[in-house]
Amino acid sequence: MNCCFCSSGQANAKADAVLKGARLILTTSQNVTSMVPIPGIGPITTILIALIDKLTEMRSNQQGFEAVSREISQLVNTVDRAGERVMSEFTGMPTSDPRRLALVDGLQGSSKLQDRVNRLYTTLAEQKTRADKLYQGTCWLRWFYSTRDAAILTEIRQGIANAREYFKLECQVAIEASIEDVLETLGRIEVTVNAIKVDVTKENAINAVDRDERILEALPHADASYRAAVNAMKNSFIQGTRAELFDAMDEWIEGRNRASAGKAICILTGGAGTGKSTIASEFARRRDDAGDYGASFFFVRGVADLDSTRLVFPTIAYQLAHSQAAVRPHIVTAAREHLKRGKNQQMKYEAPNLLHRPVHDLDPRHPRMFLVVDAVDECSEEARTLVPEMLDLLLASVREARFPLRIFLTTRPNSLVEDKLRNSQWSQLVHKISLHDLSPESVERDIAIFVRDKISKLPAGEALLRDQPEVAHRLAHRAGGLFIYAKTAMDFLHDYPDFVEDRLDDLLSDGSSQFSAALQPLDDLYLTVLEIAFPSKDLSQSPRLRRPVEATLGSLAVLRNPLSPRVLESLIGVARKDICSVLNRLRSVVLYDNEKPDEQFRPMHATFPQFLVDPNRCMSPSYRVDTKRQHARLAKGCFQALLTLEQNVCQLPDPAVNKAAIPDLTRRLERHVPEHVRYACVHWTMHLGEACELATRHVGNECYCKDMLEALTLFVRTKLRNWIETMGYMGRLDMVVKGLDIARDYLTFSPQFEDLDTLLADSRQLVADHYWEIEECPHEVHQASSMPGGFLPTLNLGRSSRRLTKNEKRIELKLDY
Repeated sequence: MNCCFCSSGQANAKADAVLKGARLILTTSQNVTSMVPIPGIGPITTILIALIDKLTEMRSNQQGFEAVSREISQLVNTVDRAGERVMSEFTGMPTSDPRRLALVDGLQGSSKLQDRVNRLYTTLAEQKTRADKLYQGTCWLRWFYSTRDAAILTEIRQGIANAREYFKLECQVAIEASIEDVLETLGRIEVTVNAIKVDVTKENAINAVDRDERILEALPHADASYRAAVNAMKNSFIQGTRAELFDAMDEWIEGRNRASAGKAICILTGGAGTGKSTIASEFARRRDDAGDYGASFFFVRGVADLDSTRLVFPTIAYQLAHSQAAVRPHIVTAAREHLKRGKNQQMKYEAPNLLHRPVHDLDPRHPRMFLVVDAVDECSEEARTLVPEMLDLLLASVREARFPLRIFLTTRPNSLVEDKLRNSQWSQLVHKISLHDLSPESVERDIAIFVRDKISKLPAGEALLRDQPEVAHRLAHRAGGLFIYAKTAMDFLHDYPDFVEDRLDDLLSDGSSQFSAALQPLDDLYLTVLEIAFPSKDLSQSPRLRRPVEATLGSLAVLRNPLSPRVLESLIGVARKDICSVLNRLRSVVLYDNEKPDEQFRPMHATFPQFLVDPNRCMSPSYRVDTKRQHARLAKGCFQALLTLEQNVCQLPDPAVNKAAIPDLTRRLERHVPEHVRYACVHWTMHLGEACELATRHVGNECYCKDMLEALTLFVRTKLRNWIETMGYMGRLDMVVKGLDIARDYLTFSPQFEDLDTLLADSRQLVADHYWEIEECPHEVHQASSMPGGFLPTLNLGRSSRRLTKNEKRIELKLDY
């Protein structure tokens, strides 16, 4: 049978279970004590476990034991919740997280919290000391200590209750405050850290940009874009002009017509001074505004770095990296690797490294992009080898790119460029636009707009345009398609704003000496073209080159009608292939189609032949034309051509038939009178009249006047009537009288040519007396002796051989116009 105390111990199972539960909580918390940074929490847990163990061993007072158990359980739960609160702040924080470390430091570094936890520990230690006094002996003696133990248990219960309240009011509040302080501090720190991160990110980005920029700046590059200061004069495009041209270019851009569809390269050609660079500059600006501009390189002759191919590809790469964000990283990477091999490399390495590879690496979905290269013909450094190589490498980028890469080129007519594009692998990719194919009306309209704009900016410009509304069109017509002529004319007006009307008169009058003196920009252009085509050093060292150049330039200067090289060959005795070669190099200033060498050629503008013959404008003797010598040369050629004329030149079955009855007269003339002979028939008198005078002493180059005189003599003595007959069939009989007078004037005061003078005078009289008979039937000139009042030119009939006075000439049928 159990004693009462044993029974009571059995009845105390409920309190015992409470203590076991509390002890389990404390034991569990001991395993994570190192993770709960509350200062002193470990010793508190330990002292509570020891206290529970001590209480579990005694059973002397059931009521007191249960009360103490409840208090201890509540205290343990309160401490445990505080630990869980702290642990919740650590959830998800890695051990090395700066926030976790800051929270630990904040809790453990709180002196207020430390003091309060220490005080709690002291209180709990006192209760443990009291518990140690409880009886733990044999069951039958416990009744003896029960009264004492009840008092101790009451003290312990009260101490633990006080500890619990103290923990809740002091320690837990301190823990919460410490946590809040730390979290607030962490919040501020996090804001600061995030700001620092942003700053660091920005700084890293700036550093990366700076690093990339340093790499790009290390590329040797030229200031060659359309925006460059050196190209300021090319940015003078007047809105509203070149509409026809830009329509054609837009068709190429959009691939809207069959001729340009699928062609990635467009080349614009035009003569010197036709405004190609201004067009290229405006094209680049429009593409820039549209967002698909990549890069541009404007060649400028005589400007360092802009007249050679040396910097073309590094410059294009440099500009691409700054204009197109998507391609920048590819170019930076390529440039970094490229520069390891040296700054200045050959084009065959630069182009693949700096252009081909970056555009190939670009996303195929990237929108189209344009490269603009202006004035390829102005690349002067080893042009014959480097320009074709540059074009090959530049155009290769079109095939390397997986997105639509487009290239726009401008050049004067240039065989190096045209041959490369026409005869190479690129021919199927090239669309050609020629300024000379534009309608003259549209070009003249554009120049008139330009002129009107410039005049309107003069002080009295608006009033002038109101008073003379046609002046812009008159000046545009005189410009003949040359924008540089119009620009020079406008500069001439702007130099003297107070004398605009006088200056306008100079501009619109033929051969104005004042305006000729102001044509320096145009003259510089002409001289540059000639020097490029035929370096003066080469001309001085090579007679084989100098002869066709001199002959062709001389012919351009003095010819009155456009001719073909074949016709010119027959007149001046220079091989047609040599003439064609010269003309091909002069296509910047001469209208000549090298693909149709038998078509006529002519100066692009009247100022070019004027330049060639004016010693005050053409300062180089290598190109200056001696007009009298050239007229003598052409006159000699004309006379030699006229010596081929035969009687009945049209080979008519019945030469006595009237001209009006010959239905195929034009065809017969073309068949039986070659073009060079027809030219000679009409123009020999003009060339003779402008040729060197008799007995002229020449210095320097040998002249042709002696040979010309011999040919003239033979012509007059043997072919004069044949010429008159031919002129009749050609409908140019009205020129004969004046022509004969010019020939007589040329031979004036030359007794040794008295017989020639007689023949010329008699022939003149013959035409004057029988003009209408010869006009109706030109063959009648050979029957003159049978005409009423007729005579043979070989007869000396007194008056007919006498030189007529000027008054007599004026009244003689009024044929000497």
